Amino acid sequence: MKFRTTLQHVIVAAFAALPIYAAHAGAPAETKAYQSAAEIPVEVFFKLTDYRDLSMSPDGKTIAAIVPLNGRGNLVLIDLASRKAKVITSSPRFDVAESRWVGNKYLFYRTADGQEARGRFVYKGSYYYDIDNDKSMELENTNERKKGDIHIDSIIMAEGNDSPEAYVSMRGRSKEYADVYKFNFKTRRSQLLTFESPGRTEGWELDTHKRPRIAQRGEIRPAAGQPQMTAYYHRPIDSDKWEKIFEQSSYNDGTMYDVLGFDNDDRTLYVSTNKDGLDKMAVFKYDTVTKKFGELVHADPIFDINGQGASARLIRESDDENGKVVGLYYDAAKPTRIWFGNSARKSLSEQIDASLPTTYNAFRLSSDGSKALVHATSDIQSGIYYLFDTQKKTLEPIVQDREWANPALMAERKYIGFKARDGLPVYGYLTLPKGTEAKNLPLIMNIHGGPMVRGYHFSSWGRWPEAQFFASRGYAVLELEPRGSEGYGRNHYVKAWKQWGGTMQDDINDGAMFLVQEGIVDKKRMALMGGSYGGYASLQGMTRDPDLWRCASSVVAVSDLGLLQNVSWSDTSENADAATGGYLNNEFKLWVGDSKADAALFELRSPARNAANVKGPIMLTMGSDDKRVPLIHGEKMRDALLKAGKTLDYKVYPEEGHGFNKDVNVFDLYNRSEKFFAQCLKK
Repeated sequence: MKFRTTLQHVIVAAFAALPIYAAHAGAPAETKAYQSAAEIPVEVFFKLTDYRDLSMSPDGKTIAAIVPLNGRGNLVLIDLASRKAKVITSSPRFDVAESRWVGNKYLFYRTADGQEARGRFVYKGSYYYDIDNDKSMELENTNERKKGDIHIDSIIMAEGNDSPEAYVSMRGRSKEYADVYKFNFKTRRSQLLTFESPGRTEGWELDTHKRPRIAQRGEIRPAAGQPQMTAYYHRPIDSDKWEKIFEQSSYNDGTMYDVLGFDNDDRTLYVSTNKDGLDKMAVFKYDTVTKKFGELVHADPIFDINGQGASARLIRESDDENGKVVGLYYDAAKPTRIWFGNSARKSLSEQIDASLPTTYNAFRLSSDGSKALVHATSDIQSGIYYLFDTQKKTLEPIVQDREWANPALMAERKYIGFKARDGLPVYGYLTLPKGTEAKNLPLIMNIHGGPMVRGYHFSSWGRWPEAQFFASRGYAVLELEPRGSEGYGRNHYVKAWKQWGGTMQDDINDGAMFLVQEGIVDKKRMALMGGSYGGYASLQGMTRDPDLWRCASSVVAVSDLGLLQNVSWSDTSENADAATGGYLNNEFKLWVGDSKADAALFELRSPARNAANVKGPIMLTMGSDDKRVPLIHGEKMRDALLKAGKTLDYKVYPEEGHGFNKDVNVFDLYNRSEKFFAQCLKK
């Protein structure tokens, strides 16, 4: 599908006219019009997003975008009046990982090697672009650290309008813990605003007058075998004294809290919590003067609202971060908005949704309210940007982030639920091949990493649109949230403790059998795949239930639970506190088990120790530099499988960590996977 709009033509034409671009790469080619998703090659499905992170300056005059240039994601500015583009960065070595407007005149951005590690940018430096002076200024270069470097963790709020000032989280007094500073990008001077902080601060919340009012403090673990506590402190408007208001355990086993922000009275705080024995995190109002919870704002019967792996944010009347709270966004089966009565914001949202009824439409307004930058996404639409004129009520398409991803060719994504064998409700996303009858299909069970995360979301395509890819090749793809996955309440979470390879594995099997019973999946053609914990569960399925699963593709996989706790060169081991043992001797023992006390359990549930049980072929892929799941896991599983005479496709990608992001390796992995599943799941 060809998708060229006025603004996209501006981008392409501007690149073609730049000598540095022409010398390195040439102008972008027209996208091939595929007739079916099955025609789209691996190298197209898994290439980096064409355009991403478009943002509009507060005055609505300029759009910033990260675009493909010199083989990397580089930064370009588009003047909306003249429709002219200016390239800000053109590095062939690093990507622009993120950018943030500071008023109308400055753009803060970070560079990173986005191809070093799966889903995690390795930051290389931070900069800001001065529009008036047309130049970029360096704040910090992590490769060449020097005196005077300015390390900004994040911009919390900007002053607004043409001001060069912003309120930033910055480590000026400590290498580990950040304070809030008022930073001037023009003079590069900063003012410390949290001199009397609670200390050991891990996060800040400002009120709508940009005063630091909430601090999140990480306490010292009191002793081995006890949780590490996180405390929330509040500072009254008329005082410098901080007072503790909430506290929660690192075991995630009690009352949890997540602060969403202040209303514009600067007294009412919106807090997500499962207080009073609630199973799910719900949003309440909290009075910071009386220190009491009040009105229940919203609760969901299936999902946690914020915290526990879910995402939520307040919707304000204006985008300057100090407007009145008029609604709530949270991540349910689909992105969901809840409105608190009528408001201009709600009316505008309804107008945009009426024009784009098949997508979830996130938008930001210009400060004068004349235009909105809209990002529309869905299960079949990877993302398209529009400019909405609020007076004329017109939409102008700007750019599609993946030009090749024609929604007409993509497969629908359905949210399903079933009850596991012990009655626990389990949910996930099912993607079926487009244009194929949903009957007796081969199944790929895609298991997320973590496992204590929410692994899947409705309209997030991410770096790897795996479900769409495998569905295009004729497979049903089930992306399950087995017990232990966050975002589904306390009961769903705690039922996974010490259940790696146990009831967590039962959920995976039960999800597959649910589809078999529905007639969607052929029981004789079911495969496992996943990375990290998902890689472990794939291997465990092949050793524990060898007659159920025909084959498995495991990536950066845990193969031995004892190694996970005892390998001294893993990053979790290196971060352990000498006195209390850190995560591996505390949370790990609670959630996974202990290599000594649970030796029999680890023996039973470590795939590398039970390789003789395997019947089908396994594809195992590791990263040479993985410090989360070191290479010894792959080597031990490889040796055990080969000793037992099993069929194995084993490969290690050099200079990759806990997952892969270099194009050459990503393309190779999915080309291998396509051939592997085609061979093992054929009738």
